[in-house]
Amino acid sequence: MPELERIIEEKLINQLVYGDSQWTYRDDLKTEEDLWKNFKYILEQNNKDRLNGELLSDSEFEQVKNQMQFSSFYKAGEWLVGENGKVQVHVQRDTERLHLVVMNHEHIAGGSSVYEVINQYSALKNDEEDTTSERDRRFDVTLMINGLPMIHIELKNKQHSYMEAFHQIKKYIGEGKFTGIFSAVQMFVVSNGVDTKYFAAAGDTELNPKFMSGWVDRDNNPVTDYIDFAKSVLRIPEAHEMIARYTVLDEDAKRLILLRPYQIHAIESIREASKTSKSGFVWHTTGSGKTLTSYKATRNLLMDIPAIDKAIFLIDRKDLDTQTTMAFQAYANNDLVDVDETDNVNDLKKKLKSGDRQVIVTTIQKMQILVSKRLQEGTPEYQKIKNLKIAFVVDECHRAVTPKTKRELERFFARSLWYGFTGTPRFGENPYPQMGDLPRTTEELYGKCLHKYTIQNAIKDKAVLGFQVEHNGPKNIEDETNTSAYDSEAHMLSVLDIILNKSYYKLGFQNGKGQTYEGLLTTSS
Repeated sequence: MPELERIIEEKLINQLVYGDSQWTYRDDLKTEEDLWKNFKYILEQNNKDRLNGELLSDSEFEQVKNQMQFSSFYKAGEWLVGENGKVQVHVQRDTERLHLVVMNHEHIAGGSSVYEVINQYSALKNDEEDTTSERDRRFDVTLMINGLPMIHIELKNKQHSYMEAFHQIKKYIGEGKFTGIFSAVQMFVVSNGVDTKYFAAAGDTELNPKFMSGWVDRDNNPVTDYIDFAKSVLRIPEAHEMIARYTVLDEDAKRLILLRPYQIHAIESIREASKTSKSGFVWHTTGSGKTLTSYKATRNLLMDIPAIDKAIFLIDRKDLDTQTTMAFQAYANNDLVDVDETDNVNDLKKKLKSGDRQVIVTTIQKMQILVSKRLQEGTPEYQKIKNLKIAFVVDECHRAVTPKTKRELERFFARSLWYGFTGTPRFGENPYPQMGDLPRTTEELYGKCLHKYTIQNAIKDKAVLGFQVEHNGPKNIEDETNTSAYDSEAHMLSVLDIILNKSYYKLGFQNGKGQTYEGLLTTSS
């Protein structure tokens, strides 16, 4: 007999509360009124100094509640970024304006952070819309940080699909159940015990099963069981980091994006390497969201490692730095760091000289010109720029920076760290051409591979489109790499016959020139 939902819920709460997980179970919080009271208590405790020991009056707390009725989950996400990691509300008390800290993202797993779990919360129907379709709803499990619901979990038993939980959340959002204090939620989790997925909060019409993601471990093995998922993703600090570090606000689409597991593992592996001043590279297949991963990696380096003066995202001129910069700007618009593109070499020089810690997006070409032609040895500005501790993050690293250029820049910036992103690393079998004693593989150039997410992983995760592979070559060959089997005229004619005659409709030839699929033939001569 399948496990009851009630038992699945109990087991999940036990996992979250016991051991080193840091969540506290609050059996007494069941209604919106309970949640607001609890939130008020935590807010007052965390702001005793700012309140001069005087509790918030009812009218003052009304001001707070009014600031927290978010019209969309995205709006809540903008507010949750905070200023310098501090999320605040403001209260007018007589002639004084009080700035109260709701959450401090620098206090992950400590400091002023309070982590609570509630279940069977009663979301009451809206009296104004007394329609028969509207019912009182009970929410399964919700995780709260400093009294605010941040992660909401809906559970089914193994007889049902997790998709039923997905549709249930969609329905609740449509019914207006995620309003008031629940309008702050940033992440949903759905599970039937054996299949578990997570996705960013969005309006009911924008929720798309396509944006759901399963979890995988560092070696890309799926983590589907709900208890294992809770151990990997929902414990502290991981759950708080998901909200504070691994949520991206896409300014253009006005939606929240939660990073996928392989993106998070890559960023964390860069963070670990940077703590011990080690460089390295990330092998992520094309189409798996490398720009987003490298943006978050660059930004988090600046935020996590105080010794770093600047984090520089380096691209090749051919890779259109405006496009990448615009993507960076869209992600960074609500972020805690300035993303600055450089218009010209002098602009780059000015940004390197300024005392601001910032993310700079620039091309490898501008960097080269600056170092080789625009800085005069022995001058104060030469010394200042040369002594900067810089983390370079390089997009398409095997193509953007040649071994020779990288060596020149490293000789100048002697305290630099380098992190390369590539979908096609160079190994011993496909090295760079021999040029003196310059490195010839990606590992020799950057250091160890810090994280790997290959095309096979991506196809399996349905993160990129798969391939259709047809084998039309000679059958039963001992050695498929033996080219003599393909050199006969009969084989060449049969290949042409398959392309031109047998694949006529499949390749869209009937649509005429310019409307067909495009192809690339690789031949031995």
